[in-house]
Amino acid sequence: MKNMNLLKLNIVVAAVVLTFSSITFADEPLSSTELYGPAAFEEAANKVTFDANANVLSDYDFNQINGTGQITSGDIAAIKQIVIAEPKASTTVPNVATPVASPVAQATQQLAAPLTGTAAYSAGVSIANNINLSNFTTKTINTAKVQDTSAPTFALINANTRHIYAAKNENTKYNPSGLTNLMTAYIATQYLKMDSLLKVNKSAVRGIEKDASIAALDAGDTITLKDALASMFVKGCVDSANVVAENVSNSIGEFVNLMNVTATSLGLTNTHFVDPSGIGKNESTALDMAIIMAKVCENPELVKLLSLHEYELPAATRRDKLHIWSKNTQLNKDNSTYNADVAASRLAFTNASKWCIASMMSYYNNNIIAVVLKAEGSQFGDTKKLLEFGKIATTEDLAVN
Repeated sequence: MKNMNLLKLNIVVAAVVLTFSSITFADEPLSSTELYGPAAFEEAANKVTFDANANVLSDYDFNQINGTGQITSGDIAAIKQIVIAEPKASTTVPNVATPVASPVAQATQQLAAPLTGTAAYSAGVSIANNINLSNFTTKTINTAKVQDTSAPTFALINANTRHIYAAKNENTKYNPSGLTNLMTAYIATQYLKMDSLLKVNKSAVRGIEKDASIAALDAGDTITLKDALASMFVKGCVDSANVVAENVSNSIGEFVNLMNVTATSLGLTNTHFVDPSGIGKNESTALDMAIIMAKVCENPELVKLLSLHEYELPAATRRDKLHIWSKNTQLNKDNSTYNADVAASRLAFTNASKWCIASMMSYYNNNIIAVVLKAEGSQFGDTKKLLEFGKIATTEDLAVN
């Protein structure tokens, strides 16, 4: 009897060991249901659509984990941590933004560690998707030559093939003016949802230059991220950019630090930001700004906002609803400079920077980016020339590939 009990015990122990081994060291990746359990799927259902039977999740969902989207046994703990960290939405004030600390500025540091919680699910663009200035090469197009621009500098790139089609003084530093808030928007969508409510602090709306464009926000107001970004893109509202910065980081200064860390991580060594709106002495190049625009245009929500010629902001404490219009007439169908090829565009101006414009055209499902800086009235004509050449260049590029 004693030997029989011992045998039974050994069988139980062996079964446990075999079960553990089959789970931990299986050759096949674990299914998503096995990794998370049904409860986790139920909780995340309103944030990400999963295939419960899939062994591999999409890059959009989890390439912050290891850069590939491939789930391995080594990722289980990190994935579970994200699911567990997912905060519950408040029933009283939903989606209120919570500032996060900026990382220390280091040349080798990427944009924060893998995002967790809400940010991991809501980020429209992954920071590990391989768009980096170092990945772009010059593509010589022999079928035609781009016409010269009146502006002193430009860059024309294909974000999909990673080719630079044409450029002039592309590494010369200029003030990019309000194109700066392309980086502001890119970073904000890594941390916040479009319907996140941003708190307006006194520090964000005081001390703004008299002639600067503003959304007339007041301390104590709230504004959604979508409305804030729309006001930045359509009218260049400085107060909106400040509000976005303070709701992502603990202060505007910390957010600017985050902007520069991000620029470094994208290989943009000729870019340096001093504020989130572009009102100050920021520095960049046509090529660096083209890379930033390429990152922004990977997010369909941002592309939609960058296609708007006008927008209506909801009422705030000291004003009624505010209808705003853009001076970017290439987005206005009623204007002679309207360009139907342009899917997204940001126009900006200060006395120091002159006209700066970044535009995206989708051609054969490739995002063609044209950036012109320091233009003195030629910005729309220059952009049209570049995008027309972009069609020729893309056709040849794809045919060769």
